[in-house]
Amino acid sequence: MIIDIHTHTFPPQIAASALRKMQQNCHTALFSNGTETGLAESGKRAGVGLSVVQPVATNPDKVSHINDFAIRANERTRETGVMSFGGMHPDCACMEAELERIREAGMAGIKLHPAYIAINIDDPRSVAVLRKCRDLGMIVLIHAGKDVGIPGAEEALPGKIRRALDRVGPLKMIAAHMGGWKCWQEAKELLPETGIYLDTAFALGEMQPAPDAYRWKKEDLQLLREDEFLGLLEAFGTDRVLFGTDSPWADPEKEVRKIKSLPLSQTEISRILGDNAERLLLEAGARL
Repeated sequence: MIIDIHTHTFPPQIAASALRKMQQNCHTALFSNGTETGLAESGKRAGVGLSVVQPVATNPDKVSHINDFAIRANERTRETGVMSFGGMHPDCACMEAELERIREAGMAGIKLHPAYIAINIDDPRSVAVLRKCRDLGMIVLIHAGKDVGIPGAEEALPGKIRRALDRVGPLKMIAAHMGGWKCWQEAKELLPETGIYLDTAFALGEMQPAPDAYRWKKEDLQLLREDEFLGLLEAFGTDRVLFGTDSPWADPEKEVRKIKSLPLSQTEISRILGDNAERLLLEAGARL
């Protein structure tokens, strides 16, 4: 089964406006309408059996509401092929109780986006979230590296991720975008020995600009070349890399083809496309 570990959706009533606002910042193309239905349809075309939504909680007062929505989505996973992680904000007043609540509801993990909330991943508030997730056996998927929509964002650079992990200890962490978007050499130098996982979202090949985007420089559109991507695979091991698309910001069909075209064995490709994610989700108690 192909598992897309890194996707995003929005409630139908706000999806169009939310994506329009985000696209004004990142100027990259969209490949679905940002709803659960749109995600399921695009995933199905690519042969994806399970898409995992990663909610971003930018307001600490809305964390419980976001997680209520995620819990309801997970009640339909076998019907929709869509599962959701929870969202968390380090300033959430009831952080520990909320993590316990969603864990009790069967949630396998949470998403943290340090750049969107302007709180460093090695900040004591973020570290407290990581420690609680460690104690609960939950996965933490974090945005790692720079951010296409927030120039100058440095809240989740590989060095800060390393410092956070040094303080927390062993943790089921997935560092998105191959360990650090546009910081890949630093990720390769600092993170392999930590034991964390990476996802492939928005990392291999080139970004596709929005039709009405400002003039991108070609070098700005470039992500990892194949040889650089393979170098990260060698450093971390193909058993620690998970397929992700960052949908709706990428075409799942194209992203699957990228992985299948790599000069890897079928076993290694299967690990990346789904086996690693399935193992990690099951270890975290996901109801697949």
